[in-house]
Amino acid sequence: MFWLGFLVLILIMAVAGMRKAQRAGAWSWSKFALTLGFMAVICAIITAPLLMNTNSSYFWWVYGAAWVVALGLMVCFIIWARHWKLPANKSNQQPPR
Repeated sequence: MFWLGFLVLILIMAVAGMRKAQRAGAWSWSKFALTLGFMAVICAIITAPLLMNTNSSYFWWVYGAAWVVALGLMVCFIIWARHWKLPANKSNQQPPR
């Protein structure tokens, strides 16, 4: 039940971030699609060890390594995303409301 609350919290934060970016004129569907794809890869990295034999003596080592890799990729992605710049195409902007 805890994960449902966590999922709702993430969705609320995502919608708030989208609306803030749209108001600032910094919204990009391609970056949104890239972010969703990246999150799918992270989920696959974390979920893949669960498909192996969980009774194996290596399971917790592999599962821990998957989490370390996923968290490392998340940190790298956040650093890369902070350096994204929008193109200077002024004709593509929406008029102010």
